[in-house]
Amino acid sequence: MEPDDPRQQTLQMNRKIWVWDTAENLREMYWGNGMTLKDIAKKVGVSITTVHRRMKDRKVPTRGPGPWTRRSTFRTNTDGNEEASGSHRSVDIHQLVMVAEHGTKAVYNRDVHHQTKIAFDNRPTNLELLSHSEHTTLHNRLETHPENQSTLFKFAANGENKPDYLESANT
Repeated sequence: MEPDDPRQQTLQMNRKIWVWDTAENLREMYWGNGMTLKDIAKKVGVSITTVHRRMKDRKVPTRGPGPWTRRSTFRTNTDGNEEASGSHRSVDIHQLVMVAEHGTKAVYNRDVHHQTKIAFDNRPTNLELLSHSEHTTLHNRLETHPENQSTLFKFAANGENKPDYLESANT
């Protein structure tokens, strides 16, 4: 058959070759069909790296890495507390210290108080567990009575050796 033969043209149209690595096809698979790079690589029989490189070359934007690839961070927050962050949540270091010292059940639904009022001093001996009302009362008392600011109020979370003003606040 000659190249201009209509039968040859019909054969070529029926045997349409699908070119997977055009920007349009990559965009359709990735964004339109919600496929991952791994899904596309498996479908077309190439490596994930090849798919990623072709998408980059053709300026097809990617969704970015999943949450499992993000690293944890450590910082001092605006309150002065040291904080560890993961993909979705963050937790203050002083809370983690108390969980390590006393267990999750003991820390659950409790506030952790820095006795020296130095937010980055997370030594277990400087931390104490208080109920939310005890913690609030303690800080309110320190703010309204500056003469008490230099005094360290140490009492057990179970209520032993509480200062008088905390006893009266809970009644």
